Amino acid sequence: MTPLFPMKWRCTVPARGAEPASPNVPSSQDAVEAQHAAFDAQQAEHAELLRELDALESLMLEQLKNEDEIMKKWIAMV
Repeated sequence: MTPLFPMKWRCTVPARGAEPASPNVPSSQDAVEAQHAAFDAQQAEHAELLRELDALESLMLEQLKNEDEIMKKWIAMV
């Protein structure tokens, strides 16, 4: 009978305090480092989105100022 899962997917529980039995099982430190990397990437993306939002807001305010000046000049002509 063939196993349902490949050998590399099988989970073995090492003795308490021992290193993982196979190199395919990530250590807890590797998992923490992967979480740190994922968090850093997410924070970098969030910071970039905030910078983009700030730039768009600045452009919008400048556009509103320009439109206000144009309206004032148009009213002065009439």
